[in-house]
Formats: sequence, structure tokens, C-alpha cells
Amino acid sequence: MQEAGSCTRIWLTAISRAHDPDMQPGNGAAPEKPVRVLIVEDHRMFAEALVRALARVPGLSVVGAVTSATEARRMVQRSRPDVVLLDQVLPDGIGTEVAAAIRAGHPGTRVVIVTGSHDNAHVREAAAAGCSGFVLKTQSVDELVGVVRRAASGEALVPRSVPRELAARIKRTVRQNRLGLTAREVEVLQLIAGGASNPGIAAHLNVSLHTVRNHVQNVIRKCDAHSKLEAVSTALREGVIRTPIRSMPA
Repeated sequence: MQEAGSCTRIWLTAISRAHDPDMQPGNGAAPEKPVRVLIVEDHRMFAEALVRALARVPGLSVVGAVTSATEARRMVQRSRPDVVLLDQVLPDGIGTEVAAAIRAGHPGTRVVIVTGSHDNAHVREAAAAGCSGFVLKTQSVDELVGVVRRAASGEALVPRSVPRELAARIKRTVRQNRLGLTAREVEVLQLIAGGASNPGIAAHLNVSLHTVRNHVQNVIRKCDAHSKLEAVSTALREGVIRTPIRSMPA
């Protein structure tokens, strides 16, 4: 097998020609910004098939294909893809671990795990790592394209075989990661939604009032809001928190 770097250069030559705007007919209108996709797959035949398939799809641009976790991190840093299609098992790492590292350094990049099979435990691990979803290697190219586009738009994608309650929990985790919220910040938002005041939250969580104020400031900033109420509204809309059943004591 060729070295990952040389494989990337070979594939990118064909890809860049397929997507070179100077080689495409145009009508003078500014093209819509394509979704930039990085493929991380150690089986070269499968990876080449993905590159050829996705390179033909309008609105997608394959920025590279690499075969290892190490090369994946480098390519993400260099090419800043919108979506990474990441094999679950790589020669030098596990997909969910690589995904967590990518998301930590590049929170705007969506990661979709590509695997031959899955179980609910793997799905939970992927969600905890900040992945936007799972796609099976048995799915069609059309389904894969749909997954890429939906992941790029920020959707959480869960296999139909996953139980509904688990799927809902995973989608909340993915949305939470999209906003960059910690588990404690989500808890604070849920308490605010229930009507709790800062002193009430401090008592409920057994932390200082100063700590609560810091959490509140963080959630307002991360939700791109101007107030606690607006932050709660965003969190409810994104599905990060649930509509409170009963109010918390102030």
C-alpha cells in the first residue's frame, strides 16, 4: 500500500480537475460555496470509490483522502473541511477518539463515522465524541450524500435501528456539542428554564454563586444570546434542553 501522503496527492489531482471552476461551464453567476469533505479510510479501494462518487456530486468538494488518524489530523488542520467521513477502525487509532480530537481543535467541522456495522454502544460513543452521526458502508451513495449535506447543516444523524429514547438523547448530545456547551452548562440552562434564580441554582448544584454566574455568562455567550431568556430559547429550539414539566424553586 502506498504511503498516505502520496495517496492523498494522487486522489487530489483527479479531484481538483473535476472541481476546477476554470474547467467547468459557467453562466457568470457566483457559485454556491460547496461542502468541503475529507475522507479518512484505510481501505484504499473503498476510499477511491468514495472519492470518485462524491467528486461528481454538485455542491460537494472532496479536499482529500487519507488512510490514518495522524494524516487525518494534519489534513483537517491544513484544509479545514466542513465534514469528515471517518472510518471507525484505523491502523493508528479508533474513529471516535480521532473524532474527539478533531472536534476539540475544530468545533466547526462535522464528523460522520463510517463503519461496516454498529451497535448502540458505538453510537453513544460517537455522540459523546461530538460526531454528527453514523453511516453504514452498506448504504447507497445517494444516502451518503444526504448524510454529508445534513451533517454540514448541523443535523444529528442516528441509524433507524437505534431505540427512539436513545436516539433522542444522542441528538441532544450532538446539538449540545454543536453549541460548545458542557454538561454542567446544559444543566444550568435546564434549571433556568425551570424558573430557578442564580441562588436557587447554586443551592441545587451545591456550588458557589460566583460559579453559577460564570456558567450563566458562558451559556449566554455560547448561545449567541443577550440574556438568560434568549439563551434558554435557543437551547429549547436546538433541542439541547427539554421544556420544563414543573418549575424549580427560586
